Amino acid sequence: MATYKEEAVVLRAYDLGEADRIISLITAGRGLRRAVAKGLKRTKSKFGGRLEPFTHIQALLYEGRNLDTITQVDVVRSHAPIRDDFAKYVYGAAMLEMVDKSLHENQNIPRLFDALCVSLRTLEGDISNPALLLSAFQLKVCALIGYHPHLEECLHCGGAVGEGGIFMDLAGGGIACENCRRGLERTIPLTPRTLELIRKLLKTDMATISKWDENSRTCRDILGISFLFSESFLERPLKSRQVVFSHLQNAKKVDNNT
Repeated sequence: MATYKEEAVVLRAYDLGEADRIISLITAGRGLRRAVAKGLKRTKSKFGGRLEPFTHIQALLYEGRNLDTITQVDVVRSHAPIRDDFAKYVYGAAMLEMVDKSLHENQNIPRLFDALCVSLRTLEGDISNPALLLSAFQLKVCALIGYHPHLEECLHCGGAVGEGGIFMDLAGGGIACENCRRGLERTIPLTPRTLELIRKLLKTDMATISKWDENSRTCRDILGISFLFSESFLERPLKSRQVVFSHLQNAKKVDNNT
């Protein structure tokens, strides 16, 4: 077994016995890895708070048969502003879950690590609408892994969409016209503005998206579509969806009362 050094972002951590924890990591060169941090739960742990979710690290690991072992950690960027801001934490945690559930152990998707790092740095800063940023991240992850949404014409007949309605075919991975959507199981109606924004999200860099000022209802609609599209691709639910929309609902109540 060999020792290797990797740049990584901590996705999640869970207990293993009384003192150890298993850390889920997205690495720059080896994709998704799960590794043991021995003694992490002890007060005198040598790792301290360096293996918290969101933390961008440089780690030395020992490759094991079932699980690797983390032997050394240096922090590249803590992303503390995300953990210290509840709203940012909610959206950031959804990004981490998306990555963790999109990959198999040791699966490496080119550019996915960089996409997460850029998105977290953007979320950490001054951002107008984190809902759009999360939507863009989810759709871009799907596209990177090979499930790029088909958004230019009807997925089934190749015709133009717009007259008579536009629909997202979740199972097919693209848009459908009024005629073609009738025999489909799961479709979501789209407005022309929503479709336009989804197309732009896939083509625009995250820093630019973070400055967009868009109607809150439209942002919620797009976020709902991006969650459902991602879950259809993953073939399993994302726990963060309920958390994110509960946060949005509570934020709306606060705004209405002020």
